[in-house]
Amino acid sequence: MKTIKLKYDPNLSIEENAAKCGVTVHAIRKYIQTNGIDRRHDAQLAKFLAVQKAKTENPHATVKQIADKIGISQNTVRKYLKSANEPSKINSEKVSKFELAKASQIIKSVSNSQDEILYNILRLYVHTETYDCDLTASIGVFYRGIIPLPLHLYDKYPQMENVRSLAEAFELPNECFHSIVLDLPFIVKDEVSAQTSMVSQRFTSFLTMQELYDANDSMLNLAYRLLKKRGYLIMKTMDIKYSGKQYWIGNYVQNKAKEIGFRLEDMFILMSKTKVLSTGWHNQHSARKYHSYFFVFKK
Repeated sequence: MKTIKLKYDPNLSIEENAAKCGVTVHAIRKYIQTNGIDRRHDAQLAKFLAVQKAKTENPHATVKQIADKIGISQNTVRKYLKSANEPSKINSEKVSKFELAKASQIIKSVSNSQDEILYNILRLYVHTETYDCDLTASIGVFYRGIIPLPLHLYDKYPQMENVRSLAEAFELPNECFHSIVLDLPFIVKDEVSAQTSMVSQRFTSFLTMQELYDANDSMLNLAYRLLKKRGYLIMKTMDIKYSGKQYWIGNYVQNKAKEIGFRLEDMFILMSKTKVLSTGWHNQHSARKYHSYFFVFKK
């Protein structure tokens, strides 16, 4: 079943989500069902978080005052004032939309969720609601989940109204941003002909491996110039196999970033259940790539 993507907020009712997203209540219910979300768990956790927040903001508030403010029963307030009564983690095939936002969640270096990795980088390093700038915004895939769109969006081939030409980014003054996101293409021209329409629509390509390396060099230098001191570059990349030879792009990016002046702060690995690029059936001579990297560089 195809996954539906909406700006679903577990804090809101189904009706409120429908109004916020500009869709029908039926669409929200279908989203919940299709994505296997445990709405009951999230409703309980929303109340718990609301009670804890109200108590933190006003430590001297009475149970009745908190109940009136939040709009829940006093018995529920009494229950959730105790941290030990936090709704337990889901232990089933269903998921919780709160899992990424829970302060108690352990941040892991490996994930099969791009949203989780980007959100955790914000939590660990950037400490803002979203990133300042994306120099490779494309169609905004990074921001269709829980991460709001950055204010400053650029791309070599803008595909959305609020995305400006990358040429304008090269004209910006030094040290504009605290955080920048980079997600360069990883396809070399010869690989494109056998690709699906989905891939051809989402990614541009390079004519040669040298062009791929040159683009990485140029964008790393641009990001370094635009970042403020102690700013962060979040860069997604992956290793590839081209014309029978393996190219370790991740190693190249790390070495080039260090040469420019960046310090590698952290690395996250995004696992994929399926390989995005398929070149048809052939004898296997090396491990197929089912992962990509998110590097966190600090200026």
